[in-house]
Amino acid sequence: MAPNKKQWIWLVSFSLFLLFLAFCSGCKTLLPSGQETSSGMWKSYPQVENTFKKIIPNKTTTSDLSRLGIHFSKTPNLRTLTYLDVMERFKLDSTVFNNIKLPPGMKEALEQHEKCKGYELILHHVNKKRVGSFWKDMLAFEQTTQNTGWSFQALIVMVDDTVVYVLYSGSPKINKKESNKQPLGPFQGLDAGTLIEAAK
Repeated sequence: MAPNKKQWIWLVSFSLFLLFLAFCSGCKTLLPSGQETSSGMWKSYPQVENTFKKIIPNKTTTSDLSRLGIHFSKTPNLRTLTYLDVMERFKLDSTVFNNIKLPPGMKEALEQHEKCKGYELILHHVNKKRVGSFWKDMLAFEQTTQNTGWSFQALIVMVDDTVVYVLYSGSPKINKKESNKQPLGPFQGLDAGTLIEAAK
């Protein structure tokens, strides 16, 4: 039996789609890419690390931090912590406070209560790029994302106008892949009844 008009339209559309995929099979530049960033004024991990290396406990002041580019009211992604929040970062509570060996100056700082404040900075810069076969990605058979970049986090503890403690860490070179495979591609989420109905 000859195909009806609806089936012809479906066959022609599908054939044109396959031709388009064949044309683009080598065009990996057509794969999507993106960027996720919260790095503020710092453009690289070494740059932000060098900034924090200049912070010296019991010497660096609020004015010094401002000259380094750290402004408590302006710097993006900078969170203000109370002394209770700082205690939480060190896994402390009132029942174990005296039994934990803290870094130099921290016990005295926390005993200042409201005069003690912390500032937490979390930065990251990640480039996301889809890699692999164009047609597998386009048809959702296999989508692989390459993530590259860096991340950095820091804690500054102050009493009044002076830094008493600073701690920082991070990943200077992020390089990882995320892969999502679907054996049925674009039909993965469809039930058998839907597929049969579409073919009629």
